[in-house]
Amino acid sequence: MLASFVTAAIAFSINGAPRAPHVGLRSSPLAMQVAAPAPVKDGSALASVTLKNAAGDTVTAYKFGACVSSYVKDGTDVLMVRPDAKMDGSKPISGGIPLCFPQFGPGAIQQHGFARNLDWEVAEQSDSSVVFRLTENEYTLSMWPYKFEALYKVSLDADKLSLEMCVTNTGDKAFDFTAALHSYWSVSSIDNVKISSPAFAGATYLDKMQSPPKGVQSATADIKITAETDSVYADVSGDVVLSDSGRKKPMTISSSVGWSDTVLWNPYGDEGMGFDGFVCIESAQASSPVVLQPSEYWVGLTDVMP
Repeated sequence: MLASFVTAAIAFSINGAPRAPHVGLRSSPLAMQVAAPAPVKDGSALASVTLKNAAGDTVTAYKFGACVSSYVKDGTDVLMVRPDAKMDGSKPISGGIPLCFPQFGPGAIQQHGFARNLDWEVAEQSDSSVVFRLTENEYTLSMWPYKFEALYKVSLDADKLSLEMCVTNTGDKAFDFTAALHSYWSVSSIDNVKISSPAFAGATYLDKMQSPPKGVQSATADIKITAETDSVYADVSGDVVLSDSGRKKPMTISSSVGWSDTVLWNPYGDEGMGFDGFVCIESAQASSPVVLQPSEYWVGLTDVMP
């Protein structure tokens, strides 16, 4: 099980605190424990998996991009799919939690990498969890010439959603990558939102809205979105709290293992994208790449607690 993998991964911590980026020095145990593929819902352009817990909360995830599109907790969907999203597989899903791998943002290959526009295999499934699996193929090798295995476990517990990603170098040469959970959290209105973390205060973030992008020091632990925003907070992880005056209680996004950075994004003023209904608070490995030697793995863990 992936839970045992994360437990093993934490053993590689320093003074009790997980490394960021978190790299293991042996093959991923999960790679040898995945069960046979389970059936998924077909009959539409995109096959999906539905998870449910005893409280009646639900999660919907698509094989396409291993994208979690919905997390309904106590009757409220805390995720949003943009009104301009394509749900026919013609382009990556714009909303929910798209996976950026092996590249975050623009770069040598396509925007945000290829993981979000490929069908992932369902490698293991129960009522409340699913493990997606992606490996190299002709398409990925044409732009990124490395062998890999990416495993992504989505677990719906009574009080949280857990997202666990593991990347293993299965080839014979080293590679590096960046990645992110490009999460779209639904809000009552962007003007009602405050995003908080003690680590924001005094942190330097890359303001990608400036041309060229520029490092800026944050003066506060509480962030309000009042303009188009695209900010990469390097070395800011742990708990980030999303407060919404139009919702009953705040939500905590906790990046406890692996992810070193936090990205904030909102296309303020863009009604076509539905800017007023979401904010992206992303667990990311963006400011510096993870380097994996053959047989090494990296793991990232995020818990979402509405």
